[in-house]
Amino acid sequence: MFKKKFGLLLFASSLAVSVFSTSAIAGSIGKKPLPISQMKQDFKLSSVRISPNGKYIAGISSIEGQENPIVRIWETSDMSKAPKQFGSKSMRFQSVSFVKDDTLFLVVGQPVRRGAKSDWEFSGVFANLDGSKITELANQNATNTRDDDFTYSISVFNNLPLDPDNVLIKLGKESGTEIVKANIRTGKTTRYIRSAEDEAFEWDDPSGNIRVKYNIKSVGGVWYKNYFFRDNDGKWIDLPGLKQSLNDRYTLSVQHVSNDGKTIWVITDKDTDYAVLKKFDVTTQTFSDTIAKNTEYDLASVSFGSAKDEYHQNSDPIRDVCWNGPTFECTHSDETDQGIYDLLTEQFPGTIVSFRVKDKGNLVLASIQAPNLPPTYYLLKNKKELVKIGSYIDGWDQSNLAPAEWVNYPARDGLKIPAILYLPKGYEKGKDGTLPLVVLPHGGPWSYDTIDFDSSYWPQMFATRGFAVLQPNYRGSEGLGKKLWKDGDKQWGLRMSDDNDDGAKWLVSQGIADPNRMMIYGYSYGGFAAAAAAARSGNVAPGLYQCAISGGPAIDLVRIKNDWGENRLQRVTQGVTVDGWNPMAHLDEVKIPWLIVHGGYDHQADILHSRDAAAKMKSVNPNADFKFVEIDRMSHTLNKMLPEHKERLMSEVLNWTANHCGNISKSFNDPEAENLVKKFDKAK
Repeated sequence: MFKKKFGLLLFASSLAVSVFSTSAIAGSIGKKPLPISQMKQDFKLSSVRISPNGKYIAGISSIEGQENPIVRIWETSDMSKAPKQFGSKSMRFQSVSFVKDDTLFLVVGQPVRRGAKSDWEFSGVFANLDGSKITELANQNATNTRDDDFTYSISVFNNLPLDPDNVLIKLGKESGTEIVKANIRTGKTTRYIRSAEDEAFEWDDPSGNIRVKYNIKSVGGVWYKNYFFRDNDGKWIDLPGLKQSLNDRYTLSVQHVSNDGKTIWVITDKDTDYAVLKKFDVTTQTFSDTIAKNTEYDLASVSFGSAKDEYHQNSDPIRDVCWNGPTFECTHSDETDQGIYDLLTEQFPGTIVSFRVKDKGNLVLASIQAPNLPPTYYLLKNKKELVKIGSYIDGWDQSNLAPAEWVNYPARDGLKIPAILYLPKGYEKGKDGTLPLVVLPHGGPWSYDTIDFDSSYWPQMFATRGFAVLQPNYRGSEGLGKKLWKDGDKQWGLRMSDDNDDGAKWLVSQGIADPNRMMIYGYSYGGFAAAAAAARSGNVAPGLYQCAISGGPAIDLVRIKNDWGENRLQRVTQGVTVDGWNPMAHLDEVKIPWLIVHGGYDHQADILHSRDAAAKMKSVNPNADFKFVEIDRMSHTLNKMLPEHKERLMSEVLNWTANHCGNISKSFNDPEAENLVKKFDKAK
């Protein structure tokens, strides 16, 4: 799959375009679409974890007819036994993790009405392995700061593997980030540390000691990122060698502090296009030469320790070096890890393999997936026995899921744009001719699409209905090199949108896309990109798309620049790059049908964007084929969407495609979506 050169841990990776493709079977294009009734469901099995001692596996499962997912726990010694399970009528479990061998931590989320601040609220509970004892965290919703200081995110910061009774929990609150020490037996919490708005914690050791942190300060109008290190004596010292001007726009991520406290391992692209691994000497305040790199992609993370010493207590060698690319991929220095990887890739060729090793490799929790294979979980015992645990969508007909390819196409200025291309299963260009195309730009925009299974189902939703789907990693996408990332600065609606358009034109030139049947659908920043495409359809890029669909969009660049980010760090680092061509100023130029679907509880890409755009469209473009749908209680992200939210979103998207998308609508219909939208409209 990837070419690797060892020694200095220098590796180049090349991915053939069809490496994750499956063999084509002709005659099934668009004949077996994924039904909305299935895509709206909670995953059959997700958030699967193995206990520290390897004796138990836990996961979140959905049961037909039951509103909230449940927790299931298997004993690895006998996987033929029915798992223990428990649920709750009042709590909607979002994720599960083991904090100790006998204790689970469950993140619970529910939509809460709070006037203009209505949103999802998150809390956490500890549970024993049969659910007979559930302990809520004390004081997780602060009352001593201000009345509306509710918790919007919660996670395990450090499970303190060397402490049998306590863990560190991270609470994201309106007033800032707080880390509390929580007793797993009583739920009692004590404040451990709290970050200021301009401060962040970068690395902590297995004992929970924060060893590296940073803050941002302005000096003479220039913002600087200042790092601090807690040495082995517990003293905080300044690290001038790591200090960076945020205007320089390079990344630096602390990966590890050596056991002797002399070395900080970092991934950085300070002097390179792609992020590399270096050592930073605490005494001399200098960087080493590059220790590891990938010649085509950014390094993403490095882990330390071994299968025999997971928490690097005895020594701290490099265990894995991982990089971004078509998928998150690693090379393994530990012999046990490499052996497990070889076994699994031989058993599941052409798939994306990830795993967690316990009991020195005798117990392994593995996840297997591909663009057309939902994540499926297995237990590998004694390197011989492979037991299937379950999958995201067990029980569905997956026979028509589409393969995907990692491609690179030229933008109009010559820059190569990486992208993912889905083609319907069985498609043969010579026999089937050109296809309708959906351009599906990702959110962020500082993120990127991978070739893993897409848990939104949107690429497969269209591909199983006979569409080609292109997911461009347009300039501004993060993780695929500094040039691609920085080329998106202040290019919202400009070159970033050009990249989406150039991908569509490239597929026309390849004889795949029908130039008269192309559309764009995006969510979050992708929703902005679709709004820009709608507004550009008048003068900037007329005649390209038949329709545009914006999900959860930010639309008004003026509002985005003013409201950017949840804290000062985001505003200073990312917010200053937001500028370009404002669709809100060009709504009178919208010439193609345009649909906006937005959640009423969305404060991330604030619902006000869509409400304002809808009001302005009525004023400046009253004859446009335009619709705005607000979904009650739906927030921004997938983990905050209930099945009824997904049903409404997907039915509106497919119905618009079937009835309001020009030439596409002439040859496409979706009775399930049309009937659902009629029901929703009638219920208004």
